Amino acid sequence: MLRGEEVREIEEMRRAGLSVSEISRQTGFDRKTIRRCLTEPGLPVYGPRQPRRSKLSDYYEYIDERISAGVWNTVVLLRELRERGYCGGGTILKDYLHPRREAASALAVRRFETPPGHQAQVDWARIGTQEFKDGSKRPLSGFALTLGHSRGMYAEVATDQKLGTFLSLHEAAFADLGGIPKEILYDRVKTVVLGVDERGEIQWQPTFHDFARYWGFRPRLCAAYRAQTKGKIERGIGYLRKSFLCAAQAEDIWDLSRQIHSWVWGVANRRVHGTTHRVVYEAWEEERRHLVPVAGRCAYPYVEQEPRKVSRDAFVSYKTNRYSVPWSLAGHEVSVQEVHGQIEILRGSCRVAIHEIAVGSYQVVVQSEHHEGIPYGEVGRNAGKAMVTIRSEAAEKTTAGSRGAGVTGNVPGGPTVEVRPLSAYDVFAGEDGILAGGRS
Repeated sequence: MLRGEEVREIEEMRRAGLSVSEISRQTGFDRKTIRRCLTEPGLPVYGPRQPRRSKLSDYYEYIDERISAGVWNTVVLLRELRERGYCGGGTILKDYLHPRREAASALAVRRFETPPGHQAQVDWARIGTQEFKDGSKRPLSGFALTLGHSRGMYAEVATDQKLGTFLSLHEAAFADLGGIPKEILYDRVKTVVLGVDERGEIQWQPTFHDFARYWGFRPRLCAAYRAQTKGKIERGIGYLRKSFLCAAQAEDIWDLSRQIHSWVWGVANRRVHGTTHRVVYEAWEEERRHLVPVAGRCAYPYVEQEPRKVSRDAFVSYKTNRYSVPWSLAGHEVSVQEVHGQIEILRGSCRVAIHEIAVGSYQVVVQSEHHEGIPYGEVGRNAGKAMVTIRSEAAEKTTAGSRGAGVTGNVPGGPTVEVRPLSAYDVFAGEDGILAGGRS
């Protein structure tokens, strides 16, 4: 096949009067080729070259299905393909996935509106450190649940990201917004999902999944490489930061929580939304009729126990506050749990104390009976085995002849003490070394 330049050269030589034989001699092309070139003028037209068949060609459909299911991991896909007979390498698989990843992240987002009561979106993330008026600083996490149709929002802050806190914030949102949507969309956070197995199936956090079944909503994950699908709530968290938290001044975490609640219903849910062009509160009034009612339903029965060690002065610390326990437990290990707005303190399976949750920080909550009869002096791990008795050599000499009689010895310059034999304390001691009088 002659190239374009070669065709032009042959035509130029013919116009110069050279014969076909002479042109053949000078160019080296066959005379038949030269004659065909001269009788069929025009540059040759080349069609597209047929692509070489790839070893991956037979698996394109399977790969696209796995991508649609959210499986983008090259190692996982390569293992699955080899189980199906693929004998190629991983490089061509990466080359096939790369443009699709870029397309997934750069694809124009088509806005869609959800019907009332159908969907909500949740964001749960650390939002920085808040400084309070007393000078203390606390790291905070933000929680926001936004209804997809009306943009009605519930927002709150917490000092931890524990599962129990996450679940209780859901229930507070359901109560505040007047019901439960049919489905809730989440990011891939550890309180929601543990990961994806080798088959691409979502491994939900077991307790969270049971919580979703209990309240009757369907959890959904934001699609991989498509964070835009949670756009409504992403801007909600940004709105919380920029419109409220940036200028917030609070006495403590409880005061900050009260202010957020006032801001949500006084500002956030009263504004005209920039996308829907409707007053959020008015749209929420219409949407809440489509939510599943919460009234009359008990909270999800989740109790999270945290281990604690009783201090030497018979207190347990929990969320910056201190709660009393029977003094005979000083130095022992106990568990603390929140149940229906109360703090329960357990020793094994036995409840030894219960208190109302303190409002504020650095509070001390005491039940007087817990510390009745507490001995003076060193109270440690073996506090229940012996009580400290103030004695001196002078007291021993004064009372040496009358030990066990319960008399009082007076020590010059010292306190008045009652002298008892040590065997007298065995009556008060239990089998585990805890005074019987200190049990609750």
